[in-house]
Amino acid sequence: VFGCSRGEATITHAAYHHSAVDISNESAVRLWIRTVKKEGGRIDVLVCNAGLVESALQMTVTPGDVLEAYLKTNVAGTYYVCRETAKTMLLQKQGRIITISSIMTRLHAPGTSVYSATKSAIEQMTKVLAREMAPLGITCNVVAPSMSPTDAAKSFGPEWEKNMLAQQTIQRPITTDEIANVISFYAAPESACITGQVTYMGLVD
Repeated sequence: VFGCSRGEATITHAAYHHSAVDISNESAVRLWIRTVKKEGGRIDVLVCNAGLVESALQMTVTPGDVLEAYLKTNVAGTYYVCRETAKTMLLQKQGRIITISSIMTRLHAPGTSVYSATKSAIEQMTKVLAREMAPLGITCNVVAPSMSPTDAAKSFGPEWEKNMLAQQTIQRPITTDEIANVISFYAAPESACITGQVTYMGLVD
């Protein structure tokens, strides 16, 4: 497994290889994907979990630099990683691309205009890519989790978390194992006929 983040690794495992990469930097992403391909030989599954979450401001008080930061990481970063990975998978004529969205695209909660907009862009980007890659046996799907116990969620405080949970169908935080289960489903060989789909977790859409 090859992974990246802007900082150092927080996972220690003999089968995990970490790189510090700013995915909003197109050249850095291109170099990283080429390195992964060279060291791993091929890329079977991409899980693109780009997700800047730093603001819960309403639109009228959200400055432009916040918008730009979200667009660079969530949209451009996802685009670069998916594009460069797709190039490798095209040569293989096989692969799974799984992007991560959020149920916020359906809740329309105040304070999430920028975040929801970028995650909606990821969903549409993935669906278009699914059509482009389908003739070569490459599937592209989206997992959209509900509230989970991440550092970003905790930073907004217990009152914000309570309000978000109240809007969900399943009103509890979901676990990383539950998210991984859906990712594993999309990545499985038996899921070769499933593409362009979005799974909303913890919410009736």
